[in-house]
Amino acid sequence: MAETLPNPIEALSTLDTDGLSFRPWRPAAILQLAAWSAESAAALAQWERSVFGAAIAGAGATLAAGGLRLWPVAPWRRLLIAEAGTALPDLPAEVAAAPCTGGYVGLRLDGTRSRDLLAKLAAVDLHPDMLAEGDFATARLEHVRVHLQRAGADAFDLLLPVSYAEFTLGALADGALEFGAAMDPAVLHRPTPPQESPRAFSLK
Repeated sequence: MAETLPNPIEALSTLDTDGLSFRPWRPAAILQLAAWSAESAAALAQWERSVFGAAIAGAGATLAAGGLRLWPVAPWRRLLIAEAGTALPDLPAEVAAAPCTGGYVGLRLDGTRSRDLLAKLAAVDLHPDMLAEGDFATARLEHVRVHLQRAGADAFDLLLPVSYAEFTLGALADGALEFGAAMDPAVLHRPTPPQESPRAFSLK
């Protein structure tokens, strides 16, 4: 049986400072959806219209209906996110679906300093003209690939890979010290960042 990785944000207390707060975000379910052909992609678009009233318009655009969100993580790839108390809709047979709720950790970053904090760490343009409210992006945050959505003028919802959640949370907490945050030293502990597999090489 696969080992269940601990979720470091589950024990996160509300850590507030002037203009910045960290809170756990706990979707009830996350599914990765994928189309594999033009016919499959057409079925996915038709399903989006039936559930959300529209199809994904392009990179960065998202859909929402009730407690459901749909994020375009790649061409023909989506993350379907269901909030607590929201049932997952039926899916077309032409679309592949894989549950990945346990593969992500959710974090809600809020406050007037939230954009400043993310701008220090994430390789993505967070200006409202480039990432408007509701828009989605995938970015590198201190070496870690994260998904984020602008949930409000000064609010961001992040999905972090559970394997690197402790490191990423530590990086965010460390960066928040500049804005007056007083964090638990355990949260500030930053494990070794993820590294690529070593490659053999020689100097000539």
